Amino acid sequence: MNISYPNHGPMSPMQSYSNVRAMDTDEMPRKKLRAASKMDTVSVLNEIGISSFQNGDYEKSELCFSQALCRMDVDQLVGHMESKVSKKVSNDFLNLMLPNGDSEDEDITGSESRTDYDEGMRVYNGPLQLQDNFSQDKAAPTLAYNIAQTYIHRGQSRIAKSWLQRALVNIQSGDSSIASLTVKILNCLGYCYYKVGNDEKCLVLYTQALSIVVSNNLGNMYLAPALNCCGVVYFNMEVCNANKAMELFCQSLEAYRAWSTLDLCSIGTVLNNIGRVYYLQKDFSDALQIYQESLNIRKVLLGKDDIDVAATLYNIGQTCHQLGKLNESIKHYNQYVEIAKEVFGEDSKDVALAFKGIAEIHHERGDLEMALDYYNRAYEAQSASCGDFSADVATTLNKMGNLSYEMKQFQTAMKHYQQGLQIESSVLAPNHPHVIITLTNIAHIHKQMGQHAQALEAYKKVLKMQKKNVGEDAMQLAETYSSIGLMQYHMHDYGSAFESYQVALRIRRENLGKDDHQDIASTLNSIGLVLFKQEMYELAKKCFHESLRIRTKILGKDHRDVAILWYNIATIHFETGEDDLAVRMYKETLRVEVAALGADHPDVALTMQHLGQVHQQLGKIEEALEYFKDALAIERKRKQSKTSTLGRILNLIGNAYLQIGATEEMMECYIEASRLYEANANRTPNETLVIAGYNFYALSKTNPPCSPVA
Repeated sequence: MNISYPNHGPMSPMQSYSNVRAMDTDEMPRKKLRAASKMDTVSVLNEIGISSFQNGDYEKSELCFSQALCRMDVDQLVGHMESKVSKKVSNDFLNLMLPNGDSEDEDITGSESRTDYDEGMRVYNGPLQLQDNFSQDKAAPTLAYNIAQTYIHRGQSRIAKSWLQRALVNIQSGDSSIASLTVKILNCLGYCYYKVGNDEKCLVLYTQALSIVVSNNLGNMYLAPALNCCGVVYFNMEVCNANKAMELFCQSLEAYRAWSTLDLCSIGTVLNNIGRVYYLQKDFSDALQIYQESLNIRKVLLGKDDIDVAATLYNIGQTCHQLGKLNESIKHYNQYVEIAKEVFGEDSKDVALAFKGIAEIHHERGDLEMALDYYNRAYEAQSASCGDFSADVATTLNKMGNLSYEMKQFQTAMKHYQQGLQIESSVLAPNHPHVIITLTNIAHIHKQMGQHAQALEAYKKVLKMQKKNVGEDAMQLAETYSSIGLMQYHMHDYGSAFESYQVALRIRRENLGKDDHQDIASTLNSIGLVLFKQEMYELAKKCFHESLRIRTKILGKDHRDVAILWYNIATIHFETGEDDLAVRMYKETLRVEVAALGADHPDVALTMQHLGQVHQQLGKIEEALEYFKDALAIERKRKQSKTSTLGRILNLIGNAYLQIGATEEMMECYIEASRLYEANANRTPNETLVIAGYNFYALSKTNPPCSPVA
């Protein structure tokens, strides 16, 4: 997601009134001031408030504005307010309606969830002067607006909102200056709602402001920012309306460019917003072009170290990443980091975002160590800025767990996942999807480590959460049922495994509405394996044949997954003594594997071993030896071949030589096989030399380990 920053336009210079003291209420003269004298005091207090505001003393500024408001004719002011409320604030030029259900006493719920990264929302970010010969009707809403500004800058949106609503109540119909003041009040009130993510009320207010601008013909100075603000809200709504946002941004850009006083800084802001829409629409080439135009403007106007420049650098980094320009992406991310560190500090969530972007690039390049290093930097920055118990921290821990998983560092991956799960369980709602993902990853690690009971327990927890979230028959439950079935299969609980796979098959058929689907074929294959273990060979064979039919139809006859089905069917024929059928189907398996995987793949070696065993059982020892030797040659070429695998094949060759009485060759094979078995520190009790006829080994096809959930 793109990050962006507000336009920090310079405020108008104000004359200093440091020589005038703001009086407390108790110090005011008891007698009623002359009207002119009273209004002069109001004007002076307002100017002092503006000066204090510009110096960053918001408390003093608020005090001055409040004193100025108190010096207005209170009786007339209160009477006017009551009259306005009774009339529902209806007049000729303004049909103003605060968002439904809103009241002055209503709190703005939620925290300041949005930072100032969304472009151009704080157009009116300072107090206003009182014009010469101002009237009380204009002064009261202006002063209330100015008080609200002090609270906005102090991050107190609730109080600011209350003052802005008071300002609206005091608005009367009048000239264009009243209309422009109304627009500014509505804009700031909308911003208060925007800060806490209340997009519905926010959009109502910004739309009202835009309507007033158009109906009163206030010109491009007001039209351009009003269009941009509406566009930003449409862009950031929970369901983004990218087309509407783009339409408004383009109109805003046109209005800014048509404005007689060319505001290049705001043009750079709107260009950045347009780039964000292009990015969201995956139009990365146009996004990059627009971002570059925005960057050029911002560098000239703001300087190369400004945070708005940094925001566009980050956006360019993201876009280059999507376009595969990885070096360019890293360069822009690093430029962003250098600026962001100076503004936010090294340990900020903003810096962490860039570190995560760089980590993703290194991950894609296969440089897992470097990727892990950058994820760790992101984790440290997020922990320092957000605290250890943050959803962002948990997400980064999940990424670190995924990398450790890929690196076969299962213990480290488990540590990251469990730490992330602890955080997610504390900060997220029960059964949150992120909790389910992390728990699934933990189950995967238990599975990879052969801890089937622990994996089964974790998968069952996942299933329980999923049922509460999406019901009993949702498609995602099928995958979990399959994982549960696999663990039960490994634990030799074949009855339970069969039931789990049957549920998975039913859910998939109901959701897909057809049998000719990869997931259906996979589930049928799993059911066939369970039936095979229970020696229900005919039923197993039916499942394998149906799975074979589906996969051949979808994938073609020369796909690796098709070869697995031929292999399983051949093994059933081998087990039931149908050796000729077994040979024919193992040969078809071998043909498909060579076509799909190449002649030197380990699956090819396994099939050759089975072909050798079938020929050995048929008494065709010479042919059996040829297959065994071909399998041995393949394994010796592989750098990652296990010593136990080489030992087993040599053992098979030795036994074949024993059958034909070739004792010298037999002894050479036995000696080397024995040495390899002994060299394997992690060998199982079954990995030992077998000297007698031949031994059928439970060989299984190699399959890639399941990946962690992203």
